[in-house]
Amino acid sequence: MASVSKEVKQRYQEAAYIKVGDTYELAGTGFEKLDEEPGAQTSSKKYINDKSSTSSITSYEGQHPFTADQIMSEKIIEDFVTIGKLRKTGGDAEREMVRVDLDKAVVAQESTFEARLFNVAVEVSSFADNDGELQVEGTLHDKGDPVEGTFNTKTKTFTAKESA
Repeated sequence: MASVSKEVKQRYQEAAYIKVGDTYELAGTGFEKLDEEPGAQTSSKKYINDKSSTSSITSYEGQHPFTADQIMSEKIIEDFVTIGKLRKTGGDAEREMVRVDLDKAVVAQESTFEARLFNVAVEVSSFADNDGELQVEGTLHDKGDPVEGTFNTKTKTFTAKESA
């Protein structure tokens, strides 16, 4: 019988790239947190012949909470700070984010990994003081469904998966 690995995926095995201008930048240095919360929405019914209700997943309201030190030489952080300080709205506060599974390499292509593209609205909720150092905190809110595909970490390009 084959053994099953019980190794827990580590945070460094998933990278996030956010488009600033025309280029995807790595959300790394400065970021203390960039989580993913799918936010499943449910509905439930109780049928007359059951004691318990039946639930279904009806949609998702995904979000990605973040906390970053204000290292202004990091393009993503500078962009997020500008969104918050200038109170940008609508399309001016929307970005593309790619979550890359660095532990799922595409065998035939060098530096290419399985990935998901999210269109997100950037909500900056606070400029917090962390023991004298300023941070930027907020949430990236999903706009629609993620797009499956691949991401090349050298060329910083996302390629959508072909639909069947």
